[in-house]
Amino acid sequence: MNQRNECYLPKTEWSSRHALPTCEVEQMSWSQARSQGRIERFLQTVPASQVSVRNFDEEFLVNRRAVINERVRSGRQREQIISDLSRNAAILVDGAHVYVQLLDFGAAMLDQQRETEASHRRVLGMLHLHYAACDSIAEEFEAQRVDYHGPRMHAVILTPAGQQNAGARARRALEFADAIRRTIEEVGGRTGDGQFRTRVRIGVDSGLAVAVNSGSRDEREPLFLGNPANYAAKLAEGAVEGIYPSNKVRREAGIPQLHVATRALDAERTNRIHVASFDPGLPGYVTLADRAPEEMVTRASDAAVSRFASNVGTSASFTFHRHEPPLRDILFADLRPSNSIRMELASIFGDIDGFTAYVQDCIGSQRVSEMVTNLHVIRGELAATLKHDFGGRKVRFIGDCIHGLLAEGTRTETDSSETVSEAVRVAAGMRSSFELCQENLENVGRLGIAIGIEFGMTPISRIGIRGDGSVRCSVSKAVTASEELQSNCGGLETALGPRALQHAPAAIRRLFNAHGIATGLDFDAVDTHLSSPAVVSSGQASATAAPYLHGRG
Repeated sequence: MNQRNECYLPKTEWSSRHALPTCEVEQMSWSQARSQGRIERFLQTVPASQVSVRNFDEEFLVNRRAVINERVRSGRQREQIISDLSRNAAILVDGAHVYVQLLDFGAAMLDQQRETEASHRRVLGMLHLHYAACDSIAEEFEAQRVDYHGPRMHAVILTPAGQQNAGARARRALEFADAIRRTIEEVGGRTGDGQFRTRVRIGVDSGLAVAVNSGSRDEREPLFLGNPANYAAKLAEGAVEGIYPSNKVRREAGIPQLHVATRALDAERTNRIHVASFDPGLPGYVTLADRAPEEMVTRASDAAVSRFASNVGTSASFTFHRHEPPLRDILFADLRPSNSIRMELASIFGDIDGFTAYVQDCIGSQRVSEMVTNLHVIRGELAATLKHDFGGRKVRFIGDCIHGLLAEGTRTETDSSETVSEAVRVAAGMRSSFELCQENLENVGRLGIAIGIEFGMTPISRIGIRGDGSVRCSVSKAVTASEELQSNCGGLETALGPRALQHAPAAIRRLFNAHGIATGLDFDAVDTHLSSPAVVSSGQASATAAPYLHGRG
């Protein structure tokens, strides 16, 4: 068990900021009793019986527009249509979901196949510029910006409201996707001598989703959970640029559908459309009478370029420093391009396996309040395990996924071996916390948690529109790899990336198979195998027993 010889903060500050006991010697570890106590407190804060669920309808829209217009008249920043949801609120929204993927993000992150300080400045500059561009065009369309995560943006076309207006929303979503593509293309060519140019791939789907609190106090946009958000994200996956609508969106928008009986997703992911304001008579082109005019694209581009110039200037304006561990002391509100962090650390992604299907089941059986409570408890406990049990820092929740960072070391350097060891313990603690949530919550027994871990040099900042619209951002090869590892895992699996395996001590490596996968790796298993490894003796020779690969015992 890892011991620290002093608390990280003075006792009064520690108590108020972290709501944990003051201490002389702090034990950094997972505890079943502590986890159970937190789960019970989370349940008390958002009981299902007190969750408010309402529909996004014309009445809601009229009231919100009045509030937003009054804010603007009084000189305050314009809010989004759905904003600042309480923890015990959910809104059922019929909308068209748009996922944007910047395809050249990975190349921008490297200099001659290596990550460098300059390449990290460049990729943060690229994201800062294009986040601002997407926000600018979203304002033009009254689109709900949901989330930015690395090279991806999620937005929803909410208006006109109501199931009866699905066709109008689908057409507007395609117009919005086309306008984003054109705006990103224009700002990339106008800024930084073209170093921020990128191809764009966009997925579009529509349907009923649930808007819930984001789980981050300094990010006021809600998260949208359910099939359409998930499906649009799948359509945005791929290496070929273009706009890829689902067959449902094609049908609603009144454009030619794909005639496929099976493997519809594969067909949808390989058949892009080109949007035009008139019919050129070419295959793959669709005509939308309300295609965004060039003046709108130029106006949005001008706004994005202006924001970039005032907030950043050039990619060289990103200034990095090292944060002395523990990372849980990072205050994202203090970060900005001129005050960013860059250091070696472990990136940890944990995704609730099967949650989208669970959301759809809850929508269909009118159990949305149950889902809101369960999500609040699960993600609250996962974040608390990361932060309070192990000193890590949550970057954000992405849907039903948590992204966290962890580092062990000193003011001047990261202890790579200890960081990877502690990251594995974090993952094991998160799995044990999740299993304890399953024992305490209703109807989540079929869910799992998939976890990916990778190690590497990683920047951390806040970028995009200054103020309430800025976004927590942590991007690197380690971050990308940890997310990919998690996405390839099943709900019982934990994956360790190649760099993490390289830096892991032998005792940690023995927990994983040749592919870096461990199954059912909870905290009891890790603690048992690390503190008391089984030994087989014969005469004067002894050998550590076989690796832990397949769950308990």
